[in-house]
Amino acid sequence: MSKLFMYGTSLEGIEQLMVMVPNFQPRRSGIVINNYFNCEGGAKDCNCNLININNGWNECGYIGSDLKINVDRCRYKDLVRECFAKINNYYVQERLKSLVSKFKGEIFLNHNHKERFYNFLQKKSLDINDISLGYITILFLLTADESLWKSSEDIVSQGKIDLKQICLKEIDTEAYALYQTAKTISTGKECIKINELADEELIDDMTFKAIINSALINRYGAEIFLITK
Repeated sequence: MSKLFMYGTSLEGIEQLMVMVPNFQPRRSGIVINNYFNCEGGAKDCNCNLININNGWNECGYIGSDLKINVDRCRYKDLVRECFAKINNYYVQERLKSLVSKFKGEIFLNHNHKERFYNFLQKKSLDINDISLGYITILFLLTADESLWKSSEDIVSQGKIDLKQICLKEIDTEAYALYQTAKTISTGKECIKINELADEELIDDMTFKAIINSALINRYGAEIFLITK
């Protein structure tokens, strides 16, 4: 008999992820992914839940200036390698290789994702260069999935993202993984782990791309959207 109450239903995947995060014994690796997401000063120092902090990510000493200067010469695969090379998990590394090989010059998942992201900025008259780096990253994650965005848009519109207020009743496994990644960035806590990223049955390729690219945004800044090769 399965240990999952929702076994065989559409909710099985969500229950599996809820059981695994954060209270589970790792199947392959217990490395926490927040080491690859949050700035050196930590989420608290970067005020990543707030919209306007006058480019505070520069003040906390995080990487970004080199990419801004050399964005025309930067390659996606080099940024992925620099950000994730230290992950000692074969399956994650294989997924990263596949992701890089399929890169066609677009950080967003698709046109709808990009449209939701930029429509929100336009609606709020926000300049992407004047927004908290963590806020941009969380917005990228929340707009990656239509159902997750429907549940969170009104909360984000209030000017500060309180992830606890987001209703998760209507979201699927992939959206829940995006939500947990946003929590990792927001709190700096261990909400998602490397071995979860390694599991293709738990996190599909599109969600994997969104999570990896969100890490790149949080590490290198909005200039990552200009990378085309």
